[in-house]
Amino acid sequence: MKRIMCLLLCMVCCIPLFTGCSAKGNTNRLQFWVYGSSDQLDMYTRVTDAFNESYGKEHGMQVDISQKPNGSYAQTVQVSSTSEAGPDVFLIAESEFKSWIVGEYFCPIQEYVDKVTDIDLGDIMPTTVNRLRYNRETNTSHTDDPLYGLPLDSQPTALYYNQTMLEKAGIAVISVDEADLDKWNAGEIADNNGKKKSDFPQLSGVTVPAKGYYRSLNPYYYNGEYTKTWVKPAFKNNEEVAVFNNRIAMNWDEVEDLGMLFSGKYNPKPGEENKANPVTEFGTQYGYFTEWWFNYGWSVGGDCLNDLTDGGEWNFSLLDPNPNFVVADGKTFTGRTGKTYNAGETISFVDKMNILQKDGKDEVLVPDVYGDYLHDNANVVKNADGAVSGDKAGLWSGVTEAESAGTLNRLPSTRDAFNRYLKLGAKTDANIDGESGLDISPNPSTFASRTSMNYFFSQSLAVLAQSSVYMADLSEEAKARKFRWDVAPLAVYKEYTDPSDPNCDTVKAQGKQAGHSNSLSMVMRTGSTKKQQAAQFMMWMASAEGQKIRASIGFFPNQKSLLPEVEFKKGVAPGNVRVFSEALEFQGPGDWWYMPDHVWVEKWCVDLNADVRNGKMTYADWYSPAIIRTNDWLQQYKQYQR
Repeated sequence: MKRIMCLLLCMVCCIPLFTGCSAKGNTNRLQFWVYGSSDQLDMYTRVTDAFNESYGKEHGMQVDISQKPNGSYAQTVQVSSTSEAGPDVFLIAESEFKSWIVGEYFCPIQEYVDKVTDIDLGDIMPTTVNRLRYNRETNTSHTDDPLYGLPLDSQPTALYYNQTMLEKAGIAVISVDEADLDKWNAGEIADNNGKKKSDFPQLSGVTVPAKGYYRSLNPYYYNGEYTKTWVKPAFKNNEEVAVFNNRIAMNWDEVEDLGMLFSGKYNPKPGEENKANPVTEFGTQYGYFTEWWFNYGWSVGGDCLNDLTDGGEWNFSLLDPNPNFVVADGKTFTGRTGKTYNAGETISFVDKMNILQKDGKDEVLVPDVYGDYLHDNANVVKNADGAVSGDKAGLWSGVTEAESAGTLNRLPSTRDAFNRYLKLGAKTDANIDGESGLDISPNPSTFASRTSMNYFFSQSLAVLAQSSVYMADLSEEAKARKFRWDVAPLAVYKEYTDPSDPNCDTVKAQGKQAGHSNSLSMVMRTGSTKKQQAAQFMMWMASAEGQKIRASIGFFPNQKSLLPEVEFKKGVAPGNVRVFSEALEFQGPGDWWYMPDHVWVEKWCVDLNADVRNGKMTYADWYSPAIIRTNDWLQQYKQYQR
């Protein structure tokens, strides 16, 4: 009856239905179910209260918030999916997003969002909103696919580093943007930490180049084989200087160089040389750790899955041996499909490969057991074990011609990028595609994300790629353990014109910035009877008005315009916190989001983590069965199509 009366009043007043009924006696009560830590619950409560006192009061709405136990949240929501007593809006992690859509626990929201004209969502980070789109027929998430949710928060990833440890080793730690480096070198300005070059006596007479990690003698670099022996730097004797700049991303060589310094395997403390797990004189066991391959493969333009038709013909592409390409500075490139790429953009798979026409359409390439691709012709032969052979497709001639003309720069293949990541945590006696592991990282298969933070908390690990969600915990641990820390950008593929020259910072080819962020989204329960009102609440929470309140509490907003306004509790945020904000511009969801479940990931990663990285299985014995299993399983997802 209240809803009817509200409608009548709005009609009489010639006011659209959702733009202004009196709140008195016309409240539409919505249920918002949440889970999380006490800090998160406080944030949800404060933002919801703000909605109720502002937009909700104006539009005759009230939202009741209800916290559910973390361990049983999913089950509780699912049980209530068809009940009138369930939530109107609830939270969903991106790892479960697509499987819950298939289960029809929440519904598309675009038709309801389009009716709300008094809330602006135009400033939301595209990287966060596009991951909430999903086409069930093709397993795609394009900008024109149905929208199923709105982002509540983002959790970007960056490199945490132990500043106390780096300085103890003799490394000068600075914070200078590349554009300001000349002035800083000239002594004209201080860095972002208030430090001038004169505050570092060891840098007298040294011009610091534009590198994330600079050492003046014997830098370690990869030349296609790990044949160059790492040389321990002589920082303490001032024979060599080193600088870590938290405003410039390290390249892969620099990450490994820094990682070896703090790894017991390469730099053992006297007396630790013959131990199974030696530590350095700094107390560290490992130098660098990242749990994820994303910023390696994505940096060169590759991915673990390719859509061969842009219409849902998915295949496992992490081992693609064909090189990738990036558009050179000041250039543009038109791909095989007619798509135009600008400087700094990497070329898509379908635009780099020699795809022929078949029956008036692009042929669907056939993946082989090495990770390469074959033409779909009469020469394709499939063996009883699933292996295929035939005519290799290779690169499109337009790509190679553009490379010769200087329009495109060659980047490592996706396979090479993935292997480079694998070597970090693989044992030195492991065989990674014919090369040894580096053993500067713990094996990620042995622990969860929280455990990696414990490595960092205990100072047995110097540099760690991890989410912003751990800032508060780290600030407390660092205070208790008496060490300083900060964050830096994730490593990026960057090839110098002369990598053997430590002072050369002229870039020959560079991949794109890449990495992942987690996202928690708000969705509308399929069984809700108040979908339009739920859309209004979700939109307000995702808008600048709602996100501004979250930002003032210390949570990263989804709005670009609010990033300069982020405030944190005293002592929580590191000095270079804007690295996290900058990361939101380009970071996307991890591979756990790609399909309606995660089984396809298990088909290739279980043996890899458990055996290959530990030297129990060769890479050669692993990859072909992994490719066959994964591609076979990817066909299973067609069962989800509607």
